[in-house]
Amino acid sequence: MHVAGKVFLGLGVLFLVLGLVMANSGGKTLEEVGDSFEDLDDFAIENANSGTVNVTDEDGKGDLGFTFWIEGEYLDEDGDGRWDHCAATNITILSHPEISDDEWFGEDARELNGSFYYEVNEWYDGCEADEENVNRDREGEGLIKVGRACLACYAGPMEFESNVEVSVTNDDYLLGKLVEGVTGGLGGVMGILGGVGLSGCGVCFLLLGGILALVLKDPKEATQIQMPPSV
Repeated sequence: MHVAGKVFLGLGVLFLVLGLVMANSGGKTLEEVGDSFEDLDDFAIENANSGTVNVTDEDGKGDLGFTFWIEGEYLDEDGDGRWDHCAATNITILSHPEISDDEWFGEDARELNGSFYYEVNEWYDGCEADEENVNRDREGEGLIKVGRACLACYAGPMEFESNVEVSVTNDDYLLGKLVEGVTGGLGGVMGILGGVGLSGCGVCFLLLGGILALVLKDPKEATQIQMPPSV
């Protein structure tokens, strides 16, 4: 076999193997990302009238806090311009960690001082009964958002009580999981695409090596002619 054919065949096998390994690794990464997205359903507390949740504050600048959910629907049957579930829900924060003065949170964090506040969507006034002021994130679980608490809290426990059963999510934890999942997903997709690309190159090199092996012949050794000795 001609040396050029051997080189291209060898490169083809190498690229093909590397491509398959890379694509397989990318696929496993996407599977792990799928599992991490399942964690987005996690609650710090479920169906409770009171409890204690912990702020982790890994960056030491204060956390986003917690969101409270209750079973119900977005209704304004009394026509007062506020969602009925807000008027029927009273949540009190009994204790909370110190509040961060980081500028990122603005003046609202200091004014709220860790207390509970009604919020469905942050760009609306609390529980304003507007068809756009709804949160469907947990609609499949029959839950609607009632409000938040502990904005800009440093690390430590937050204790609350409520007149109705609530479920609580840790916003920083879920945001971190979402960012981790998106980043991992992009890495997995890039791994698969890179693996497919390398595998394609490997196949091309194998084909080219095969063609060269058939077309090119090994160079023959030069024939040496011995001249008779001169008289």
